[in-house]
Amino acid sequence: MRTLRLALVLPFVTACPEPLPMGADGGLDGGSTTGAGFCPTPPAYSENVTSCVAGMDDYRPRTGMSASDTWPACISDSNTYSPVNPSITTVARVAAYEQIAERLWRAQRLPGPQDFVEARVQYALDQGLDSRVQRREDVHYPAAPMPCSTAGIPAQYPERCVGPSRLLPILNDAFTKGAMGETPQVHAARIEAALLWFLYVSALSEVMTCTTRAQDCDSCWAYYSGGTPREQPLGLAKAIAAFAPETHQRAYDATLAVRCWRNLDNETGTGTNLALRDRAREQLDKAMLRGVAVVLRQRVAELACTSGETRDARLAFAKVLAPFIDRALRERSPAHAAGVAAELAKTDPAQVDVGAVAGALDAAFPCP
Repeated sequence: MRTLRLALVLPFVTACPEPLPMGADGGLDGGSTTGAGFCPTPPAYSENVTSCVAGMDDYRPRTGMSASDTWPACISDSNTYSPVNPSITTVARVAAYEQIAERLWRAQRLPGPQDFVEARVQYALDQGLDSRVQRREDVHYPAAPMPCSTAGIPAQYPERCVGPSRLLPILNDAFTKGAMGETPQVHAARIEAALLWFLYVSALSEVMTCTTRAQDCDSCWAYYSGGTPREQPLGLAKAIAAFAPETHQRAYDATLAVRCWRNLDNETGTGTNLALRDRAREQLDKAMLRGVAVVLRQRVAELACTSGETRDARLAFAKVLAPFIDRALRERSPAHAAGVAAELAKTDPAQVDVGAVAGALDAAFPCP
């Protein structure tokens, strides 16, 4: 898609007396039942993608069952995901993410130390989130000479080995400090942001490994959606759909494109049509990137009407995602990347130029 009209209303107020929690919106709800520090009325964001046009090579299962796009007929044309293997272990990891969310940032109360302890139990389940964070790679960067689970490799290749080098230290620190009762909203926000980043890079990583292991396409779909129909998103898909519903739909389309590619490309063996694979991956990456950018945009917008620890938590969330968004921003506009980096490097939330960040994100990620 190419162009977009967006609307954001930022109520610039200095205090938020007696606000209510913000509702079930995929991550922004949760906090004290007294509402201390929360926006009385969250900044309104309305996605308008009527001016966006799908790319010539995009897979479009919602339009005539893919009849009008350039993709051959395939298993995904029914507009539903058909697993390669009905047993998808990734579904349990996203379910664990949902359990963590309910304890730390969606509950209508402040999380306590025991909530962090129990959330970490969910995070550390056997073959769960922690096991995958420890080895997760970001396929946007050149591969390391050995797996990122190898001792010493993450330090030498921190961008490729994003899980052990960047996400794991944040998660370990936030779980530990939250369990000690230190600024619970701040550390819950750090955990949320790190896990959203993890889900994003994981979906793309599974596209690549699906080349030789077809059932990893199932994991790509599950890391994005939670393994659910598009109308019932979980995990990353739920966070995106809360603010950018069409962006979510486009990302879901792209997970079906990944499955379509593998259905067409020697599904029982090693895939060889890498051009078709990369078309699907790029469609997914574009939509997910815009989705995360919109979530980040909203969180930064709330700096204008939150206060105290709640506002600190919004900035903490943004700071975790700052390096995540920096790579994509620099590819699109070094000037916008520099501006966003400078704003999100600030330590005082009141000094962040909310409009500048919003403008840069809008310009860099206009369409899914």
